[in-house]
Amino acid sequence: MYKFEMEMSKYAMEVLAKGKNMDKVMAFVELCFADLGSPRDSKQLTIVGEELASNIFNYAYDGAPGIFAITIYLCPEQNKVTMEFRDAGKPFNPLKKSEPDLEEDISERNIGGLGITLSKKLTDNQTYRYENGQNVFQVEKYITPRKGEKLEDRGE
Repeated sequence: MYKFEMEMSKYAMEVLAKGKNMDKVMAFVELCFADLGSPRDSKQLTIVGEELASNIFNYAYDGAPGIFAITIYLCPEQNKVTMEFRDAGKPFNPLKKSEPDLEEDISERNIGGLGITLSKKLTDNQTYRYENGQNVFQVEKYITPRKGEKLEDRGE
């Protein structure tokens, strides 16, 4: 007989992708990661959240109003965090975006593209799918618990 248990904490937010709502998204992300794992992991996850949310806010809807959704899953059994970003903007697979040439002179480089590259480097896995008229981008990061602590010890 087998017993399988996995508890996961889920935090979700949905807002209109415009203006000052970005501040609300960042406050939500920062709150979710405030005491999570090492300070380095928390900072990296916050950067990833900001970069990917900012891309959706700035480019998904070409200035028209649209919905942005973020869901954060904390999986204590695996010391893993998953962030899922959803929007109903134009289809865009960030995994197919070519890497910017970081050796090229900055004055000749195209604007943009660094946030996606940075997000890929700061996370362990990334997946994209387009379903039900929505872009769904997920990033996963395995975190280092604070010394003597597991992710599940957060008291969620």
